Amino acid sequence: MILGQNSGVAALCRIEEPTLQRALEFKTFKFPLVAAAMTDLPASPGAVRRDPSGRATLLHFAPGRFLVPAPTADVVRQLEALQATRAGALFDVDGKWQAFVLTGPAAERVLASTVDLTQVLSDRDCAALRLFDCPAILAPRPNAFDVWVESSYASAFRDCASRLAGSLVD
Repeated sequence: MILGQNSGVAALCRIEEPTLQRALEFKTFKFPLVAAAMTDLPASPGAVRRDPSGRATLLHFAPGRFLVPAPTADVVRQLEALQATRAGALFDVDGKWQAFVLTGPAAERVLASTVDLTQVLSDRDCAALRLFDCPAILAPRPNAFDVWVESSYASAFRDCASRLAGSLVD
């Protein structure tokens, strides 16, 4: 479902209804990364591993912390193997995050109204931050922004982003 009743709003900034998806987090015991973690994980905070379609599969959103949205069996095996080497710990965080996708020519403007995107994303492919005062992880991709918002803040994020998108056509 696309939020926003006004078709002009949807044309400028589409905000897909949030989805609650299976998610994992991996936390390394040492940072900077060492041993197998250096080769198996995106090394620098802000790095993102993507699948061939461009979907983020592993986000290094903070030092030694990784979000794994909608994990594949291969990624789970890889992280379980790292956990077995005592490089870190794997956590099931189902229900913690809700995923939003913002698209359209004004999506960047909507997000830039709450944070300086250029500053936050300089030299990074993702960032942990607050958007409209909601804890979130942001990852831009061509023509879209993926945003994972802590579930208890999802409705506040949706309302703020939708209200702002609506004001762009008023």
